[in-house]
Amino acid sequence: MTFHRRSIFILLAILSPAFVSAQTFPGKLKEFITGFSFSSIQYPKEVKEFYSLNNYEFSWLEKQNSSALSLLAKNIQSSETFGLVQEDYQPELFKAYSAVPFAPANEYDSLLAELKFTDAAIHFLHDVMLGNKTEPVSYDGLKYIPSCYNAGALLNVYLTLGRFTEMLAELEPKQAEYKAVKSKLNLFQQMIAADNFKDVYVTASKNISTNKPLLTRLYQLGFLSSDTLLLNEAAAKAKLKEAQKLFSLLSDGTLRSTTVQALNVPLQARIAELKLTLNTLRWLHCMKQEQHVVIVNIPSATLLLYEHDKPVMESRIIVGKRSTPTPTLSSTITEVILYPYWNVPYKIATRELLPHIKRNPGYINANNYQVLNSNGKVVDPGSVNWGSLSAGNFPYTIRQSTGCDNALGLIKLNFYNPFSVYLHDTPGKSLFGLNKRYFSHGCMRTEKAMELGRYILKENSIAIDTLTQKGCLKNQSPIIVPATEKIPVFVLYHTAWTDAAATVRFYDDVYNKALAIKNKYGL
Repeated sequence: MTFHRRSIFILLAILSPAFVSAQTFPGKLKEFITGFSFSSIQYPKEVKEFYSLNNYEFSWLEKQNSSALSLLAKNIQSSETFGLVQEDYQPELFKAYSAVPFAPANEYDSLLAELKFTDAAIHFLHDVMLGNKTEPVSYDGLKYIPSCYNAGALLNVYLTLGRFTEMLAELEPKQAEYKAVKSKLNLFQQMIAADNFKDVYVTASKNISTNKPLLTRLYQLGFLSSDTLLLNEAAAKAKLKEAQKLFSLLSDGTLRSTTVQALNVPLQARIAELKLTLNTLRWLHCMKQEQHVVIVNIPSATLLLYEHDKPVMESRIIVGKRSTPTPTLSSTITEVILYPYWNVPYKIATRELLPHIKRNPGYINANNYQVLNSNGKVVDPGSVNWGSLSAGNFPYTIRQSTGCDNALGLIKLNFYNPFSVYLHDTPGKSLFGLNKRYFSHGCMRTEKAMELGRYILKENSIAIDTLTQKGCLKNQSPIIVPATEKIPVFVLYHTAWTDAAATVRFYDDVYNKALAIKNKYGL
C-alpha cells in the first residue's frame, strides 16, 4: 500500500487491542520524514522545522508524553470555544485516538501518527494565534499575511520545557477586544448547548414585563440570570435598553419593529458573526503589534487607530449608502492633502449634477465648482452647451474648489485603491450624531480627520495646526504633504464589532454581505 493511500486510512485499518500504548521507533523519524510525501499534512514546512529543532525525537507517542497528547486532544475537542472547527485538525486521527486503546499496528502507522499529531498541534496553535482565514477584501494592496509567530518553533519550546499545559493561555491573544468577543461567543454557545434551548420569536407589546418571549430572549442574550425571572415594567425596560445598545439601536426601552427584528435574529447567526470577528482580530494581531494601523469597519461606521496594539483614537465616520457602497480594501496612507479639490466622480457629475446644471447653469458658480476640459484646463461654464451633454457624452471633469462648502472639508487622507475612495474631512458634521451613518458615495467622511492627520504627519503636523488656524480658504491651491509614517489602512466588513472600550455590538448588514461571507466560510 502506498504512503498516500495509507495516510487516507490512517489508523482506521487494524488497531490491535493488545497494545495499550503506541510503539515508537527511535532513530526512524528523520529517515521517515526525508522520504514522506507530506500530502496529508497541512503545515509541512513547520512540521519539518519542528523535528529538526527537537532532533527528530517522538513528541507524542512516548509513554512519558501521554499527558501532552491527552491535553492536545482535549484542546482540539474544545475548538468551538475558540471559534474554530474541530474537523480542521486531523479528525480521523483523533477519532481513532479516542475510539479504542490507541495502538498503531506497525512502524509506519506510528511514524505517520506522530507527524499528524504534530501537524494538528501546529495548525491549532497557528489558528489560535493568527486566525484560520484570510480576511476577504475587494482590493488587497498590502498582501498582508500575519507572521509574527512561528507556531512550530513555539510548540517545540513549550514541549521541551515541559510547559505544554501553559501554552494556549500564554499565546492566545490578550487584547481586551479579543477577550470581549470570545466571552460573548462562549456565552451564546453555552445557551444553544442547553437541552431545552429554542430560539424564541418576539412580538411587539406595550407591557414588556409580561412579554414572556421577550424575557426569554433577554435571558438567552445574557441580560437576565434566568428565563423564569419576574420583572416589573421599569426593570424590564432597563434590560431592554441594554439589549438595544447591544444592537446599536435607540435605547429607549420601546419594543419597536427595529428592536424586534434584531432580537429575532437566530442565536446561531450571532455566533457565526462573532466567529468571523474573532478570527479577524487574530489575523490583525501581528500588524497591530508592530506599528500604527487604521482599521475602518463599514457596518459600525467607525474608525480605530492602533499604536502597538493599543487603540489611541476612535472616530465616527460616514460610509457609503446601499446604492454606492464603500468597498473593502487594504492599502497604505501615503499623503495628506490640505485644501483638497473634490474631483466629482463621472457618475455623480452626469447623473446628479448635470440635471441641476441644465436647469440652472448658475449652479456651478453657486456651489464653487469648476469645469475642466479633457486637457485638464479650466473652461468658462458659460461657453459649454450643457443641453447637448448626457451621461454618454460628457467630455468634461467637474471639480469643487476649496472653501467652506467643499465636500471634502479641509483635509483628505490618500491611499491607493482602484475605487478612488479615501478618508476625508467634511463641512457637514451633523450626520455624525446618528447611529446609522450610511450616506456617502463610497468615500469615508471622518469626524476626527484633523487628529488622524496629525498622527500621520508626526513632526510635520504643524501643517495641520496652521490649517486649523486659517480655517477654510476659498480657491486655495491644494497642499500635498507626504506622510511621515506610511500607515496601513484596512477597510473591513463585520456586523459584530467592538469599540475602543472593547464593547461588543451588532450592526445592520447594510450591504447584505454578511450572509454571503458566512456561506463562503461554511458558518
